[in-house]
Amino acid sequence: MKENSWKYGQTQNTLILERNWGKEFISTQSVRRVWVRMELHKYKSLKIAIFVPYIEGLGGHLRVIARLASYLKSKGHYIEIFTQRYNKDDTLGDFKNLKINILKPQSKSFAPFVFLLKKVKKFDVVVVGAFPATLGTIRNKPTFYICYTPKRDFYNFKQFALQNSSTLGKFNILLKNLMFKRIDFIAAQKATVLSPVSETVRRRSEKFYKRGGTGIIYCGIDFKDFKSGKYEDYMLIPSRFAPAKRVDMAVEAMGYVKNKKIKLYVVGDGPDRAKIERLAKRHKNVKLFGGISDSELRKLYSNALAVIYLPVSEELGLVPIEAGASEKAVIGANRGGLKETVINGKTGFLISNPTPKKVAEKVDFLAKNRKTAIKMGKASKVYTKKFDWKNIMPEWERLIYLAYTQYNNHR
Repeated sequence: MKENSWKYGQTQNTLILERNWGKEFISTQSVRRVWVRMELHKYKSLKIAIFVPYIEGLGGHLRVIARLASYLKSKGHYIEIFTQRYNKDDTLGDFKNLKINILKPQSKSFAPFVFLLKKVKKFDVVVVGAFPATLGTIRNKPTFYICYTPKRDFYNFKQFALQNSSTLGKFNILLKNLMFKRIDFIAAQKATVLSPVSETVRRRSEKFYKRGGTGIIYCGIDFKDFKSGKYEDYMLIPSRFAPAKRVDMAVEAMGYVKNKKIKLYVVGDGPDRAKIERLAKRHKNVKLFGGISDSELRKLYSNALAVIYLPVSEELGLVPIEAGASEKAVIGANRGGLKETVINGKTGFLISNPTPKKVAEKVDFLAKNRKTAIKMGKASKVYTKKFDWKNIMPEWERLIYLAYTQYNNHR
């Protein structure tokens, strides 16, 4: 594809993407995202390798990869996934329909070396996402780098991670920084196309990688899987139990909620499980569900009064999008990607410097003002429809083609 055959769309919600002989840069307009418009007709099917650190659990990045791989396969592309660890009994069923290659050694300690040294042959494009799989850009070309965020422990999240880690954990963080931070930076530079998943991530990428990326392509969900239901007397917080998610703050907030009819349903699991369980025992209005099926979670979404989500600094966050698809307002933290998925005062409330008392105030407000909760929920559904996979996946496919054509045109 020649430079002058590219098409660029500009609307109220786009940035201008320009090309300067392979160097990418984005205009400084205060707008939300880029859509790269390319001619897709007459393209051949591609052989695509996808590097994933591990396939276990139901994490957001795994949902993205499973959805992307399934979509590309449905469009006639040949897909293989390369991962170091795969637990087929504890992850999304979509992976069972894909070819999975297990990389060795399977020890988590060796993961950065495994992906750094792995070179695949006879593939048209290699897709990478999430450290250390992102190190695969160094030995493979062309590559499409899904930038969920510059690795937190190396950059903006380092101090928080150190403060919330054991002595051994602190040692591991500092050792990884010493060994892999520079390599991680190089890997970002080596990527043929790098695409941030939000404006928040684009700014971080520009700051830490000195590379803003080729357009912002949001992550999303399948809206058809979510339904709106009743507005019952419970708030929902679905989240991994980890310090950065601040599930403990939501639980503690229930001690300050004045309306004792309102309960908090907590769904998830993780390293902070014991702490969350101890806190929950202090409050009769808190119920723990642990890990549940997707269908059970969607049912809880559909009948909740509203959804609480308080991460320290989320890159984007699928929870507010899932809440919107279920026609629910969100009580969230006024930081990071939530400012892109929640409109404060219209589709929910964003709390600056959140505390349990501040969260409780918003819970009581929505409990007292049901009509406002319903109005916000309806507005949330309208606003978050742009995060529907059916609107996003074609753009991801275009950027994969962009990586392929850019590399082959400049060989």
